[in-house]
Amino acid sequence: MKKIAAIVLAMVIILSLSACQNVDLSQEVAKVNGQAITLGEYNKRLALQKKNYESIYGGDIWEQEIEEGKTVLDLVKEEILDMMVLEEIIYQVASKEVTVEESEIDEQFKPFKEYIDQDESFKKFMKENKISDEYIKETIKRDITISKYKEKYMDNLNISEEEAKEFFDENKEYYRKEEVKASHILLKTIDESNNPYPEEKINEIKEKAQEILNRVKSGEDFAKLAKEYSEDTGSAQNGGDLGNFKRGVMVPEFEEAAFSLKVGEISDLVKTKFGYHIIKVTEKIDEIPDFSQLKEIIESELKEMKYIDNIERLEKEAKVEKNIEVIK
Repeated sequence: MKKIAAIVLAMVIILSLSACQNVDLSQEVAKVNGQAITLGEYNKRLALQKKNYESIYGGDIWEQEIEEGKTVLDLVKEEILDMMVLEEIIYQVASKEVTVEESEIDEQFKPFKEYIDQDESFKKFMKENKISDEYIKETIKRDITISKYKEKYMDNLNISEEEAKEFFDENKEYYRKEEVKASHILLKTIDESNNPYPEEKINEIKEKAQEILNRVKSGEDFAKLAKEYSEDTGSAQNGGDLGNFKRGVMVPEFEEAAFSLKVGEISDLVKTKFGYHIIKVTEKIDEIPDFSQLKEIIESELKEMKYIDNIERLEKEAKVEKNIEVIK
């Protein structure tokens, strides 16, 4: 089902509502090495992207100014044109390097078709916009072609151990593993709608939290107290255990306290937007793995970087003409 949803999402990026009438849809919005990208093709991509944005941010987003003289819509229009140009650049090269069998296209097309046939609204959309099976298959073919080209390009790259080791030595901090394993007891200062309690009630909660903290620091079992008092139901049943987490996962106040504690230490009361926490650190990891443990990962990362360099080279070499005025 996930694969089918992924195929539908890929198609949604391409398909859209028909462009307005009385507009010459054959106008060229761009030309890549002599191959035209028409206004009709561009409008399909733009309309669906707009629909997708509106489902997330609402219909009022488009006229919001993100910088002087430029709205969100202006930016999205430019980004979509750039994206279509880049895809065409890659596809032109990829189609000469790899082949796509009909069976590969059918493998993705069949579940996509079955999924759409069960969705009446999307089925209606396809019919209204005269989106044929052939069009869908061509879109799938282009996507597979680009994916296979990337795979082939990267498979043909040879990353020596010396090159990988040099990259590792220059970027050791990037590979640092810093994690904390901690447990906590939470007394919430917000209601079920995430609204703060009145100040008087918050003060009462703080007093209760302090009493529990005193009991913990006097030697009472942390896990037992967490099960009894913590209002974080997800961790309370496990004695407050939150497992391992990296920086950037917890809210800032919690993170700062947890990473500053030593193993076995218990924090003072830590106030966050959720309430008062009592934190106990049970394990800390702060290390840079050996190169031998990261060798394959680094080789894959270097191949990815070289592929990106290749795409940037193709962009520079391509003859691209953009008619920005057509999409304004």
